[in-house]
Amino acid sequence: MKLLSTDIAHIALKPILIRQIQEAIRLSKEIIRRDKVSDLSCKGYLSKDIEQPQTVPLNRINRGTSEIEYVSAIALKLSRLPGESVDVVQTIDAQTIVAQTISAYLTNSIKAVGDKAIVHQPLSDALWRNFTVKVVPSGWIHLQLSDLGLASWLQILTERSIRLGDRLRQKNVHENDNQLLRNSTRLFELQHTHARCCSQIYLAQQVGLLSSSENSSEGSPSDLQFGSVLIPKPFPWLDSRQSLRFQHPAEHELISQLVATVDTLSDAPSQLSILKVGKSLSQNFIKFHAACRVFAEIKTAESELAQARLGLVLATQAVLKALLEEGLDVYAPTKL
Repeated sequence: MKLLSTDIAHIALKPILIRQIQEAIRLSKEIIRRDKVSDLSCKGYLSKDIEQPQTVPLNRINRGTSEIEYVSAIALKLSRLPGESVDVVQTIDAQTIVAQTISAYLTNSIKAVGDKAIVHQPLSDALWRNFTVKVVPSGWIHLQLSDLGLASWLQILTERSIRLGDRLRQKNVHENDNQLLRNSTRLFELQHTHARCCSQIYLAQQVGLLSSSENSSEGSPSDLQFGSVLIPKPFPWLDSRQSLRFQHPAEHELISQLVATVDTLSDAPSQLSILKVGKSLSQNFIKFHAACRVFAEIKTAESELAQARLGLVLATQAVLKALLEEGLDVYAPTKL
């Protein structure tokens, strides 16, 4: 069965948020110019970037938990005034008003997307509807993904093959081929981790924790069509309270690194950057594999946790496969 594929730009969280913020600025700049901030604009307290922001500052906060939260200083950028003779109070007023105006548009956008049937929405909208927006003092805008949204994102990784897009492939064609040769040890580490993921998925199918359309009592990891998991579908990411099931720090770190890796790959990075982020993902998976049991007693005592952890294995395999085959143009082995 051929897997559905999706462009990484549709599932990488950071570019989704940047596009939404840019659209909010476009829609709100007329209001920002007039009303309460008109006098601030006349006095130079609004940046000319309000007309056409070239870049949106956006960073993810790593709290060491499963929370996925980004923060943007776009309001500070749009209300920044060069020079020394600045009225601090009026500058803060401008930052707060700009942040609140942009935040209102973001919140309305989330509501509008949430009012539509999810089955007819593109993946980016299906993820965007699960964010909440908050403005804190001094104009920082926080955007947090709900547990339901994170579960949806993880599920997408288990069901889709990821395309990195022509821009990255064309860029890396012109890079020095010796880059991979100089980093052969690091490259082997990524391939080994991918093969380990495949072996875990194969074993889970053999013991009945996973069922696939390509499942068979015979064969080997190389015969499997990863991503064709039929049971469980979706994976039991959430508990009965609709909270993320994962509690172990190694689970949280792996999820955090999956988000970071997909964000990085969406930005057409160099091969060296791909190797670097791939190494971080590989190391986090190894820690997760060592600390979080799937088989043995977990299989019978906590089967849903075991299946959710297998979902993380499958998600890691999917990201590593895209990283190796599309990002680095090398083979992603299913066994070594």
